[in-house]
Amino acid sequence: MEIFGKNIKLFLLDGTPTGRWICELSNWTGVAYKIPRSMIKVCENRIELLSSGVYFLFGEDDKENKPLVYIGEAENIMTRLKQHLDSKDYWNEVIVFISKDDNLNKAYIKYLENRFYELAIAAKRYVVKNANTPTRSNISEAEQAEMEEFLYNAKLLISTLGHKTF
Repeated sequence: MEIFGKNIKLFLLDGTPTGRWICELSNWTGVAYKIPRSMIKVCENRIELLSSGVYFLFGEDDKENKPLVYIGEAENIMTRLKQHLDSKDYWNEVIVFISKDDNLNKAYIKYLENRFYELAIAAKRYVVKNANTPTRSNISEAEQAEMEEFLYNAKLLISTLGHKTF
């Protein structure tokens, strides 16, 4: 398989590296948002974050002195992140993945959540905070191929955004 160079576009929404970022990979419909915990409520007016997607809450595990991650999915990302502000205090930033073409349905995001969870557990680089193993949706072989490509690109962007989770 031939590997090609990648063109990644970063947009600093607030004009500062400590603020919100939008990250896009050329020729891909996925979009990553990197948002500090303290700026979640500032994002309430971002229409695109009202869509479905997968997300990663990042923080530090003081007991194991390792980075930690919680991997989730939601049909409305913003609503779910606001819930996590009240219920989970161990995270300091989130990376969210949505699709520009609104292609991520419930079955797809459940599939992705499960696959990301499995890969994070296998890599053993982060403490994975999920209490339960996410259920994997039963999707067609063609849909699995499409979601595996989404997974590949998202892993590339997560690493680019500073988290060697996988």
